[in-house]
Amino acid sequence: MTNLTEEKGALEVQEFRRIMRNYIILFIVLFTCSCSVKKNVLPGEIKKYSAKKVLRNANKTIKNFKNLQTKARVTVTNNGRDKSNNLSIRISKDQKLWANAALGAMRFLIDKDSVKFYNKLKKEYLISDFRYFNQEVGLDVDFKILQRLLLGELVPGISFKDYIGESEFGYSFKTSVDFLNKSTEVLVTLSPYNFNVLSYIFDDGVNKIYLSYDLFNSINGSQFPTQIRLFKNGEILFKIEFRSLSLVDKINMPFKIPNNYKAILQ
Repeated sequence: MTNLTEEKGALEVQEFRRIMRNYIILFIVLFTCSCSVKKNVLPGEIKKYSAKKVLRNANKTIKNFKNLQTKARVTVTNNGRDKSNNLSIRISKDQKLWANAALGAMRFLIDKDSVKFYNKLKKEYLISDFRYFNQEVGLDVDFKILQRLLLGELVPGISFKDYIGESEFGYSFKTSVDFLNKSTEVLVTLSPYNFNVLSYIFDDGVNKIYLSYDLFNSINGSQFPTQIRLFKNGEILFKIEFRSLSLVDKINMPFKIPNNYKAILQ
């Protein structure tokens, strides 16, 4: 009887990890704007800049806002099958990231030190440090780097000496960056026309994460991604389509785990 109980508990933890892995990676692919989505401007319609100027401006392109809230359509691919869900997402810049699944079935709260989650349907919850996030995602980053990825900003540590050439997609730079004291190879491609980050490839020797920013829109003078895809080790995991975005002075991030919920062990 004890063995059956232990096996059941192990299966529950395994299933929880799978769900967490699917949902938590999507935090690497958020952001949009309140305007209608439009395609990137085609080459030839605007001025093409040099690789050096593009990198210099990309390093200066930091989104300026206090709080952001948005709704997104998230399509998760698992074992060749797609499943779509609606998410409400709220971000307090440099502080917290909050996400709520449709009908409040699942809720997340990530800050500089912790990852919190609860499942309303199963009455389960998890409270962990940021290492749990990295373990599930397969990319060792801190909250600051995570936020840059969410905003489509350039990660620190890339200079012009890392330039490797131009392709049909844009200017590419390749270097090794230490994330949490772990060396990770970074390949980033930048647009020659508007300084946007078009894609990342992160390779730490174990996992290869490909992040593609497919569409953009402008709000308050900043370019925000509006459609993003994420691949892990060659397989697509997510497609995110953002429906609306607003920048606000105040934001509410309710998160309270009910007393009768069961803790999930790591």
